[in-house]
Amino acid sequence: MDTKKGRIFYFDFIRVLAIFLVIFIHVSGIDVGQHIGSTQWRITTYLNYFAHASVPLFFMISGALLLKSPKTESIKYTWTNRLPHVVIPFIAWSLLSTFFIAIYAHTFSLPNALKMYAVFLYQPVSPTLWFMYPLIGLYVLSPFLRTLVKGADNKMLLYLTIIWLITNSLMPTLSTFLSKDYAHALDFYPGAGFTLMGGYIGYFFLGYLISQLDVKKINGWLLAIVALLAMFLGNTYSSNFPKTNDPWNNFYVTSIFIVIMATATYILLQKWGLKIKSKPVKKTFSWLSPLVFGIYLVHNILILFLEPWFMKNLPYTGLLATFTRYFAIAILATLIIWILHLIPGVNYVLTGSTRKKS
Repeated sequence: MDTKKGRIFYFDFIRVLAIFLVIFIHVSGIDVGQHIGSTQWRITTYLNYFAHASVPLFFMISGALLLKSPKTESIKYTWTNRLPHVVIPFIAWSLLSTFFIAIYAHTFSLPNALKMYAVFLYQPVSPTLWFMYPLIGLYVLSPFLRTLVKGADNKMLLYLTIIWLITNSLMPTLSTFLSKDYAHALDFYPGAGFTLMGGYIGYFFLGYLISQLDVKKINGWLLAIVALLAMFLGNTYSSNFPKTNDPWNNFYVTSIFIVIMATATYILLQKWGLKIKSKPVKKTFSWLSPLVFGIYLVHNILILFLEPWFMKNLPYTGLLATFTRYFAIAILATLIIWILHLIPGVNYVLTGSTRKKS
């Protein structure tokens, strides 16, 4: 993406930081199960938990952008322009992931590949690609959601968001504190549930509502304290109550602690983004922004192949090893997608964007 007049920089700023948090979640995932109880383990678990704000950040960015855009009202524009930019790279990298996973496991064959794709709509070929399913669903619904937002005032949207917060976040979080005998006391009967798009639609509306605020008036230190407090409480909660009734464990991303942490972080990053005036910094983030989607789609393959090598060959362990693996995968993923981004045709299929002439 370029830096044409009218572009909102803080969206690029949040988007780029969010993708590098996503990479940290998956790179450090192996570390949260090692050296349990040690200082380095505690630090890693807190950092890993905080990084989970990244998924809500992406949903909130999408909500802010799509629900504010008049183009979103067009069903034709949604299906001929926006959805292909998301769906085509997703399918392409799903095919590639299937191939690389099979190569890694030494089980590559056409029947095995077909078995994975037989349930493509039901589950992702790689666990890290789960995010695409609710995102595509929200894109499909976006013309309706934009029309709803256009016809409703912020009071009504706040009401809708509060309903989501109570039914999809607060009640499921509280239910995990209950004993086995009362485990389902706060769960809705499936036919009466309030879940839509995996329960992530509330982040969509949150992003839009935050875009209506004058965030400059909100105290940054207060936001930082709220985010950190939610991180500490949430990490403690997830350690003591790791199981939920969600078979995919995606409730983790909508727990009340992550909602609070992600919302405070989003507003704080928006404030910081609005304050950045440095042209080199803006240029760097604007250069990285169109690569974000591709980086997300490729990073799981790099982790699959590189992490075992690092675990075997690094002469040190602990946080230094974690960050060595992290920076190596983040940099390599960026370089790969940047190169693909430069190739006409390939850039659209594998990154969802096209290289525009300056």
